[in-house]
Order: sequence, then C-alpha cells, then structure tokens
Amino acid sequence: MKIPTHAALCLTAVMMCPPTVHAQDWAVNTVTAMAQTPVLTKDDMGADADDPAIWLSGTDRAQSLVITAVKNGGMRVYGLDGTLIQTIAPHKDSRINNVDVVYGMTMADGTVADLAIASDRGLDYVRAYRIDRDGAELLTEITDPAEERAFPTRPLRNAEGAEDNPVDDQATIYGLTTWHDRNSGTIWVAGTQRHQPVVGLFRLEATENGVRAVKDHEFAVPTTHMGQDLWEESDDDAAHDFSPQFEGMVIDRTTGMLYAGQEDVGIWRVPVAGGTAELLYQTRGAKGSSFFNPDSVVTRDVEGLSLYYAAGGARYLIASSQGGAHGGAPTYADAPYDDSFAVFSVDEGLDLLGSFRVGGSDGIDGVQESDGDDVISVALPGYPNGVFITQDGYAGDLNGLDGETAATNFKMVDWAEIAATFDPPLMVTPEGWDPRG
Repeated sequence: MKIPTHAALCLTAVMMCPPTVHAQDWAVNTVTAMAQTPVLTKDDMGADADDPAIWLSGTDRAQSLVITAVKNGGMRVYGLDGTLIQTIAPHKDSRINNVDVVYGMTMADGTVADLAIASDRGLDYVRAYRIDRDGAELLTEITDPAEERAFPTRPLRNAEGAEDNPVDDQATIYGLTTWHDRNSGTIWVAGTQRHQPVVGLFRLEATENGVRAVKDHEFAVPTTHMGQDLWEESDDDAAHDFSPQFEGMVIDRTTGMLYAGQEDVGIWRVPVAGGTAELLYQTRGAKGSSFFNPDSVVTRDVEGLSLYYAAGGARYLIASSQGGAHGGAPTYADAPYDDSFAVFSVDEGLDLLGSFRVGGSDGIDGVQESDGDDVISVALPGYPNGVFITQDGYAGDLNGLDGETAATNFKMVDWAEIAATFDPPLMVTPEGWDPRG
C-alpha cells in the first residue's frame, strides 16, 4: 500500500496467539561475558551508556568496531576487546540515544561509505557519521547542516490532529534503527518519538553538504490497550503508571519488516514501506491493571531488539526484558523476567524459544536494566562463534541496585554460550551471513 509523504497512520493491533508457556515454569538460563568496555560515569562528560552497534570491517575483521551511544556524553567507539578508541563529544544540548550502522551508501561525490546513524534526542535530529578505519578519525560527522527536526509536531492526546512540539519538551527522536534496501537502493531510518505512540520512517539522502534524513511517513498505535489508558501516570502505583512510547527497534534485512518495542505494551511488526501494524507479543503488563498477562515472559519495559541471522535463513529476535528500576518506587520488575533477554524464532510470527541473562564471572559483573543490544553471527577475532553485545545499566552492581545508575558500560558475550543454554540449542553459524551483502 502506498503511503503519502508525511502521512500519519493510526493502526489497529492484530493480536496474535497468547504465549503457550506458563510463566511460573519459565527458566532463565545464565551466561557470562567475555569482555567489557570501561565503566562510564557522570565524570565522563556526563556519559551514560545506552545502545551499541557492531560495524564489520570489509577488509580485516580484526579492525571491526563497536560504536555506542552514551547520551549526554555523545558517542564512544571501542575495539572488539572493549578498548576505547575514540570519543565523540556531543553538540551543545545534544543527547545521543541510539545508534545503528549503514553499509555502502553512495555519497554525492560518487564515493561509497559506511555510516553510523544516531538519534539526537536532545536536539531532535538524525545524525550521520562517516566510518573510515584508515582516517585520522574513525568517525567523522557529516550531517547536512540543513537537516530538519525529526518530529516538529506531536499528536494530540485525543488523536484528532497534531500540535507544535517545542524541543524543550523532549518529545523528540528516541529509538533508532536502519535498513539498506538493496533492491530499491533506499536507505531507511526508523525513529521513535519519545513519550508518543509514534514511529517515523525516514529516507537517508546524500547531499553536497553531507547526509540528511527526510521524513517519508509515520505510524501511530492506539493509546489504550486491554482497557488500560497508556497516558495514565502515578508516582505511587505501578499498576497505573504507563507510557505509550516506543524505543527499541530492528528491521529484518531479509524481509523489510520493522520490529518495534512499545516499552509497556510489547513487540509490534509493520512493513517499513507502510502497512498494518501487528502486536506479536505482549509484556506482562501490571498486576492491578486491566492490562495484565501472567503468562508473558517479558516484563515492562521491553527495550533493545536485535536480530541474529543464521545460515539458511533462520533468524532469532532478541528482546531485552528490562523491568522497572530496582529498589525504586513504584517498581514493576518481577523476577525472573526482569534483567533477562527473551529469544524468538522469526517466521510468520514470533515463536518464543527461551530466555537468558548475563551473570557475573571472572571479574566482570552481571547485566541489569539493559537499554540496548546488538548481535552478529559472523566470526570475529576473540569471538569465533559471533558475539552478543549489551548495555549494562549497573556496571559494577553499584548501590545495591537501588535505582541510581551511577555507572554503566557494555558487555560482550560469546554467541555459542548463549545458544548452548537453549533446548534444543540455537544455531551457531559463523560463516553463514554477511551484513555487508
């Protein structure tokens, strides 16, 4: 279906079958990290680790990079062993929230470049950085100075129109993912709007002055779910403290399907070019709310989404079942589902396969409150079976997990260790897929 430019679609959920598991019998297996990045604190330019993206070098896999968004601290670039290689300072008032990688974009001068694309939540821009492993700087910003704001308006709460959206209100671009459609040549950027039930779809364009993202269309979902008003807020009662916003997203490179995590509600699927959104898997909701699913194994919030591509076309969707803030009030984290990652087989829908968490071992602490993650099946130096990389919201397990995230970082896990905890084991195919293809 053809979507007019800048058209907003309010789409009705098509509910899939409920989980076939009983949550009370659910097992969350533990794996351990092989490496980690240095811990970030507010002393590091106000840095707060959020979202990683893996860049695969086309000439030497040992030169591959981990590119990360660290909010007020801008961005950090690491080697595969977690060593810091580059610090990218933010613009004044910037807040870099999510990052993803684009391979093989043709620039205005005819050259071809790999890019890191990031959401600037502070100023409401999609930012572009050229990746050059042999350059003086690994990443150089090439955002067109004429780039327009991602979300200059926001929907009215009654869904009957829109209003101006002052950047100071921070209903700005938030989650982000990309996809290079090799058939059409279009490079898509999907960006969520903070506080809103909205996902925007942008086309990435090369200009004489760099790269810009141009809004093509957007979609919105209802702000009532199973009788629960998603605008309802409460400082005292988690059962009545909701938000309609999306954040974690990933686009299936084989089908062009966008998987988007509406934090309190669940995982939606919609074609990037436009179509009907389907709610494939719901969170647990909250006890005491009309929206409560006791057999779901994903607790609010659902956060980072990533896709593992195996040989032969098999794909696994990994979803961060983050949970609420530890030690805080109100909290809706419920063991064992918080601080875990649910894995689904991707086919006509989502088939739940199991869950894992990243525990502590050999001087590396466990992972809690993961905001973002990425995974690659390709063999890399130090990770012959592929690697899963996740943000850790409590690096060092500080403060008794009391809700104060004083330190954050990123952890690296061998994919084969994750795969072995499932019954039957997940596929491990380190030579079966090339993200640069």
